[in-house]
Amino acid sequence: MITVIFLLAVGLAGWTFSTLMSKGKHQDEITKELGNIFESLKLLASSISALVKLLMKDSIASAKKEDFQPISSNVIDLLKLEKKEEEEAA
Repeated sequence: MITVIFLLAVGLAGWTFSTLMSKGKHQDEITKELGNIFESLKLLASSISALVKLLMKDSIASAKKEDFQPISSNVIDLLKLEKKEEEEAA
């Protein structure tokens, strides 16, 4: 499937290049559409980058809450146990 898409893209690129080199009637329109495609690709890359940043922030925030909860409860339990042992020793 990916191979077919890749071959279609290469074929379309070759066809576009040969049409632009042959100085066809619609060269200005083709150039305009290529500009639109590149602008869309820039917006897509920007959106993907923003999405990845948001996902990373969310993952880090949720990891802080969930992963460190057992550690903090263990520290509190250790402090309580230490305090209890000090009271029993006194």
